[in-house]
Amino acid sequence: MDSQESKRLACKVIVAIPYATPVVGVVFKPMVRVLGITSFQPPQHDITFSWHLYREQITCSVHHLKLATIQCMTCVALDMPVRESYFCSNQCFLDMWPQHKACHCRATESVSKGSNNCYSLRGRLRRSGFWADSGIGSVSGESETLVEREGKTWIKVGSSETYVPSMNDFGLCLMFESFAIDRSYGFPISEITSIMTDPVIIPPHPCPRRMIKIQHLKEYRNIVFESQSSNADTFSVLSYNILSDIYAYWSAHSKCPRWALAWEYRRENLLHEIIGYDADIICLQEVQSDHFENFFKPKLAKRGYSVTYKKKAMQLYTANRYISDGCATFFRHDRFKEITKYELEFDKTALSVIERLEPGKRAQGQIRLKKGNIALVILLERVENGSSLGAFQPRICVANTHIHANPDFPDVKLYQVASLVNGLEKIAQSQIPLLICGDMNSLPGSDPHKFLVTGRIYPVSSQERTDPLGICRLLKLQHSIPLVSAYSSLLHSGRVNKDEEKKMNQETKEPLFTNLFGGYPATLDYIFHTGRTIWRLKVFWSFWTLKLFKQALCRQPYPPPPQDPWHQPLPQS
Repeated sequence: MDSQESKRLACKVIVAIPYATPVVGVVFKPMVRVLGITSFQPPQHDITFSWHLYREQITCSVHHLKLATIQCMTCVALDMPVRESYFCSNQCFLDMWPQHKACHCRATESVSKGSNNCYSLRGRLRRSGFWADSGIGSVSGESETLVEREGKTWIKVGSSETYVPSMNDFGLCLMFESFAIDRSYGFPISEITSIMTDPVIIPPHPCPRRMIKIQHLKEYRNIVFESQSSNADTFSVLSYNILSDIYAYWSAHSKCPRWALAWEYRRENLLHEIIGYDADIICLQEVQSDHFENFFKPKLAKRGYSVTYKKKAMQLYTANRYISDGCATFFRHDRFKEITKYELEFDKTALSVIERLEPGKRAQGQIRLKKGNIALVILLERVENGSSLGAFQPRICVANTHIHANPDFPDVKLYQVASLVNGLEKIAQSQIPLLICGDMNSLPGSDPHKFLVTGRIYPVSSQERTDPLGICRLLKLQHSIPLVSAYSSLLHSGRVNKDEEKKMNQETKEPLFTNLFGGYPATLDYIFHTGRTIWRLKVFWSFWTLKLFKQALCRQPYPPPPQDPWHQPLPQS
């Protein structure tokens, strides 16, 4: 026993919550760490968790001297005065139901004139801390575990590491408790650590994107989105930087509530929006590796998508593990099959550039050029219901990339874009339609943007920071791919009405912004396409997503795709 006693309180439990406001329907997971007190490593242990709800004592709306034990959740849903929603017992509520039902009807009529379907408004009840979400007279009979903390009585509602608040928890505070127990003997070896949240809230309904339909050809004016996918040669593309959770820190997004930055909240909204676009090809950037495997890949597979994924070369250490993000390209497997793919790591292609720097600058070149960014290039061929249509079927090459973000490295941005395009040039020589989708982190009119759309650029322009190591003079800064921006090509067509034109930059012919970071709008995201092999362009756009309809008319035999267009030394300029 002496050895057991010596282990008591041998460690302490540290608990932190990602945000203070739990949200109905969103997994709430505190961060728990166990630290040793007498030694760096704590003894072998398990961790015990418990969740509790607290509800202040409120009196009955009928019998004012009695405490309320039941709340009508229909009153809450109808935004009725909360005082009228409390009752002291189940029988009290049943006795008052005829009058109370009439209150529901009046509240409904004030919201929707002419609606008299008040009998559908059942009185949904909740009691104490275990609330029943059912009809009149249904109250949970489960025994409740009560604990006293600082003069307040809390009701135990869970014993796992996570908790998902329900509608019945709305307006109530949660308390999370945790302590460590000895794995061999089962006695506590730490004090109980507890943390309390703010009241549970109901999340606002996400505002739908205000999609602006820009018609390209007169005959397309009455075509709805769904009909596009039925055309044998027409397909839709979506490009979206979804903001990896490892970059969603509040200091960078201080105008956003902390709970709204939580991945458990954002992921469902993102999935709902992505699925809603019903695109044939989906290019996502900043897809966190674990979120790809356990969320996006299985969720979109159920929707009929195949996928290829490429992680960035660099990883971040967070939450006791290394994690990275990358690019994911999904495509409907009943419309396309993968012919080949190329995974481009800009760090590897940078080696040939670094070797040609002056010897005294090569160490700096290693640091400056190696940023971990990647590009994923996939060659797709059209199929019908998942089966090949025969010889010489249309093909499309889709490049998905995320270029380095730091504005102090314009030479690195230009190097990455030039490296990508120089390799794609070999594929484009086969007359295969080409799409370049992604977050270029480059403003319209910047050197990377000019290089893409004009095919030639001189080393870093005077408007940007200089090229301190002379990297740009070592790059091949010209290409022959007839690339056009999806947005600017429409504005140049003259088929954009005046209202839509106001949402475009008249000088650059690109949108006013595709990104809002720190309150500053900027255009950083693009879809470029080859102008001669993809035509009949129609764009649906909002300020955070790019969406295309394109028709490819390339049905000639294709030469074998190049083995690897990027793993070759860059030619001298």
